[in-house]
Amino acid sequence: RVYLGFFLVGLSQPLYQCTPALLSASWFPEKERTMATGVALNANQLGIGFAFIFGTVLVGNSDDIVPYFGLLSLLSILA
Repeated sequence: RVYLGFFLVGLSQPLYQCTPALLSASWFPEKERTMATGVALNANQLGIGFAFIFGTVLVGNSDDIVPYFGLLSLLSILA
């Protein structure tokens, strides 16, 4: 089961690793692409870090896991 989860996460990596470079190449002039790509990639890493922080703050025991996943699902739908 754990390996299946790792496999699914591995499949999603090209989506969030390659997308900032593709978007900056199509939206920004050549002089601004490096900065735009760097900001997007660092924002992604900050988001992952905040997920770890908020996860530990919002989930104090096993009863808090289902509401936490509900909150994540709601935020994902709204975004």
